[in-house]
Amino acid sequence: MTLKAQKFFSHKITTMLVSLFAALSPLFFYAARSSSHVFLDTALFTGFSRLLFWLMLINAVFATVVAAMRWRTAAFQLQQPKWLSALGCAAFAFTVLFVIVDVCMMGVMGEESIGVLWRSMAELLPFALAYLIAAMLAFFFPSVTNRKVRIAIAVIIIIIAVLALLFMLYPPVYFDFLSDPMVIDNGESYSVVFATSAAGTGYIEYEYGGTTYKLYDEVSGRLRGSSTIHSITVPYEHLNNNTYRVGSMRVFEEYAYGGRNGRTITSGEYTFTPCTGEDVTLLCVSDWHTRNAKAKEAVSHMGEYDAVLMMGDAAPGLQYEAEAAEYIVKFGGDISGGSIPIIYTRGNHETRGKYASELSEALKMDKYYYETSFGDYRFIVLDSAEDKEDLHPEYGGMVNYENYRREMIEWLEGLESTGQKTIALCHAPELCREEELADRGFAKLEELGASVLISGHLHSCYLDRESESFPVYVDGGHGGGDYIASKVTLSADGIRLFACNTNGDTVLDELVEWK
Repeated sequence: MTLKAQKFFSHKITTMLVSLFAALSPLFFYAARSSSHVFLDTALFTGFSRLLFWLMLINAVFATVVAAMRWRTAAFQLQQPKWLSALGCAAFAFTVLFVIVDVCMMGVMGEESIGVLWRSMAELLPFALAYLIAAMLAFFFPSVTNRKVRIAIAVIIIIIAVLALLFMLYPPVYFDFLSDPMVIDNGESYSVVFATSAAGTGYIEYEYGGTTYKLYDEVSGRLRGSSTIHSITVPYEHLNNNTYRVGSMRVFEEYAYGGRNGRTITSGEYTFTPCTGEDVTLLCVSDWHTRNAKAKEAVSHMGEYDAVLMMGDAAPGLQYEAEAAEYIVKFGGDISGGSIPIIYTRGNHETRGKYASELSEALKMDKYYYETSFGDYRFIVLDSAEDKEDLHPEYGGMVNYENYRREMIEWLEGLESTGQKTIALCHAPELCREEELADRGFAKLEELGASVLISGHLHSCYLDRESESFPVYVDGGHGGGDYIASKVTLSADGIRLFACNTNGDTVLDELVEWK
C-alpha cells in the first residue's frame, strides 16, 4: 500500500464516515426486505439475502472497531500500523460495495415501494440512533479532550434522549381525518370506513325513525382504539337518503386499568344517496398502485357519477395499516366524498403483506366475493386473489388461495337467477388461475345472465367481445406515467363503457347490449 493510500485510509474523517455508512447499510437493506429479498433469493440462491445482511452487520461492527482503534489509541495516531491501514482499506471497500448494493436495490424497487421502505426505516430509526449514540459514547467520546466540545456532545445526547422519550409517550402527530369516509356496499349492509392520522376510536352518528344512533367500531363491546382505520356496519335503510357524521377519540395507550386518551374530532355532515333508478352512472378505477393523485386527475374528467367501482391493486402490498389507510380508505373517500356507495373488489396485491389478513376486518367485509344490487341491476363480485401458484416464493408460504377460489366458485354455483340485469366484477379477467375453476365460473355467470365482466389487473384498457359468451372489459389503471379511469353507464339501451386518461383524452367508448 502506498503512503498516500495509507494516509487516506488512516484519516479520522475517513474512518468515521466508513463506520457510519457501514452501520447504515444493514439498516437500509433490512428495511427493504419486504420488496427485494425474495427477488435476490430467486435470482441467486435461497438464503443469499440473509447471508448478505449478516455480512453487512459484521462489516458494520468491523468498521466501528477499526475507527475506534484509530481514534482512541495514541500510538496508532502517531504511526498507523500497516495492518490497521489494511483493515481500514478492507472496511472501506466492503462498505462501498454494500452502499452500491443498497442504491441498486432502491433503483429497482420502483416508486410505489418507496413508501414501504421509508416506513420500515422509521420503525428502525430508534435502534439506529441507539447504536450510533452507544458507539460514539463507547469509542469516540473518550478521545475528545476539549472540555467545551465534550459538554456540547453530552448536551446534544441528553436532548436527543429526552425528545425521543417524549415522542414515544406523545407522538407528534396532528390528529385529524385523512379524508371523507368511504361507504362500502358489502352485500348485506353498508360499511362506513374512514381513517385518521393517528390511532383512536371510531363512531358514526345519525338519526333514523326518530331515534338518535351512535354506533362504534367495536369488538364485543370493547372499542377498537389501536387502529387508524375505523369501520362501522350500518343497515341499508338507516343510511339511505339520510345524513350522518363520523368521529374519533385519540388513544395514546390502552391499559388494563384506564388509559391515555387525547382529543375527540367530529366530521361535518354527510348526505348519503343510494344508487337507484334505471339510469345509473358508475366510476370505475383499478390498479392505481399508490398513484392516488394521478388516478384522481383522470377521475376529474368524468363528471358526476352515482357510485364507485374500486377494482383493486391499491399498492404493491399491505405491509402496514398506513398503506391501506392511504391508498384504499383515503383514496376511496376522496373519489366518493362519503356520499355515494362503493363496491370494492380485492386485487391480487391486497393479498400480500402482514396486514393483508386484517383488511377484511378493517373494511367490515366478511368476504370479498358477494352479490349486491343497485336498483334493478345485480352485481356479482368475485375475488381472483393471487395470480401465481400458492407455492410461489413471493407469498412466503402464507397463502392457500386455490382452496379459497374453489370455495368461491362453489358459492357462485349456488346462486340462482333473479331476472335482474347482471354485471360481474373481478379484479383479474380470467376469474381464477385454475382453468377448471375459471371454466366453471364463466359457465355459471352465463347461466345467471351476466352481460359483461368488468375487470382490471392487466394495466391496459380494452373490450374483448369474443373471449367468452359475454364481453370482458379490462379497465385501464396506470402505465407509462399515465392513468386511465372508466365510467360505466347503465340504462335501458345497454352498458356504455367510456374511458379517458389524465389529459381527458378518450381511450375507449363502447356500448354493450344487455343479454
